Amino acid sequence: MMNRNELIYIPEPELSFGNNQKAADPRDGILLFGANEKFSGHAIKAGIIGPYELMEAYSKFVKRLQSPIISQKKIYGHEVDIESQRPSFPGFEAAFEIEWPDNPEYSIGLDTEVISGILNERFKKKRTKALVELYSSAILKARKDEDVRLDIWFILVSRDTYLRCRFGSKGRDITTAIEKKIEALNQGQAGLFPDYDEELRELEALKSDSSDFHNLLKATLLQERVETPVQVIVDSTLDFRDKLLNRKYTDDMKAHLAWTQSVGLYYKLGKLPWVLGSVRANVCYLGLVFKKVKDNVQKSSICSAAQMFLKDGDGTIFRGNIGLFKSENSPEYHLDKTNAEYLLGMALDDFHEKHGTYPIELFIHGRVRFNDTEWEGFENAVNSRQASTILSGIVIKDTREDYRKRLKLFKDSSDIECNYGIMRGLAWIVDGKTAYLYTRGFIPKTGSTNHSEIANPLYIEVHKGDAKIEIVLNDILALTKLNYNACIYGDGLPVTLRFSDLIGNILTATAEWQTQMRQFRYYI
Repeated sequence: MMNRNELIYIPEPELSFGNNQKAADPRDGILLFGANEKFSGHAIKAGIIGPYELMEAYSKFVKRLQSPIISQKKIYGHEVDIESQRPSFPGFEAAFEIEWPDNPEYSIGLDTEVISGILNERFKKKRTKALVELYSSAILKARKDEDVRLDIWFILVSRDTYLRCRFGSKGRDITTAIEKKIEALNQGQAGLFPDYDEELRELEALKSDSSDFHNLLKATLLQERVETPVQVIVDSTLDFRDKLLNRKYTDDMKAHLAWTQSVGLYYKLGKLPWVLGSVRANVCYLGLVFKKVKDNVQKSSICSAAQMFLKDGDGTIFRGNIGLFKSENSPEYHLDKTNAEYLLGMALDDFHEKHGTYPIELFIHGRVRFNDTEWEGFENAVNSRQASTILSGIVIKDTREDYRKRLKLFKDSSDIECNYGIMRGLAWIVDGKTAYLYTRGFIPKTGSTNHSEIANPLYIEVHKGDAKIEIVLNDILALTKLNYNACIYGDGLPVTLRFSDLIGNILTATAEWQTQMRQFRYYI
């Protein structure tokens, strides 16, 4: 492959809003033109569940979001309006043309003392499971009430719950030593303390469950086919404070939080706030997901999954099989032929069911190169359906994490004042198959950056297929603008890979996964 060594600039992709109007910043687009899809009702029917004392905090939070939040920034101890910063928030109803009542349609109060007792449990998985059961059982009970027809559930949790029921929280894990005791108990070697034996049996049932409240609750409700989306909100968020440090947000961050919460809510209502403005029709993008699962027989079992996104920005999740997908001599994960065909086949069938045809092009995004075996499986999925879909395998590496692919570009600013570095949208094309793309960098529209360090690009490689590198770069930059979970100008990763860890955590949060609920909005 002939070297090109060419530096190009890719203009910021535009998004489409109401009446097919275009804008590059989703906040500008919603403010000026309204959401791409209109909500059919005049008001949101929300249900809330959580400690009694958070009910009023929720109402105050919603009421605050009805009014504008002016984005201001402190400079040298003075608050001044700055044009080049996060846009101000106009108020929820003004932005989305629907009412969000501060009094919920349905509410379930939980006893704080009961929650405190659960949080005092020393085993992380045990307390998380108990807390999830407390919330989920109340939601399932409400579902039986024929008068309850909700658009969304807000799950209100205390900051203490957030800190004690998440990955890395303090408390005991189910260690190898405990697993050996459980194994001995199952072999009939009863201990001297019946209560301890009973606790071991309880822990055995939790070995495959997550210790993260958010992931386990989402997985539990998906298993139970609860079709009302849920949004978990920590009490510090309701008070416009940081969840980890509990610091009060500046006005700049308050506006950002308001935009993010509002857009995330609108997306979970089943309506797209915006879509890509110029992506080709009948083209879809598939991101591969691999996640380790607890398996006492095969220690290296891996759950496979895929996230498919179309031009309209909506996503679909496909959970594949569990297998030994880890390479023997490397940390990479690869599907075998059968499972590759099965996973891609689900995506193709879903596309055909919705559109009456198969996609013209399908780009598979992965973090490592595809081996010949799994690629043959992907091709078999296309050929067995007699589809004419053109497959392309695209490797995307974040060079912040892979130093072997790291590239640094610096501006020559010896003669000019320079506060910011490389622009977002710059790409260094190495040859017809490989390039570096700056999805992080200086953004002229905001006069700022979307990163907090010297920008590192994504390494892009067309590993399988004959796709043109320029088209691939344009598509990936566009896909960084589909993060409906955070209303930002542009993300650092395309949406096909941005949520892969989160999706994997939810898909493996509980054993015996069975659900046909595939819409992306249920998972984020």
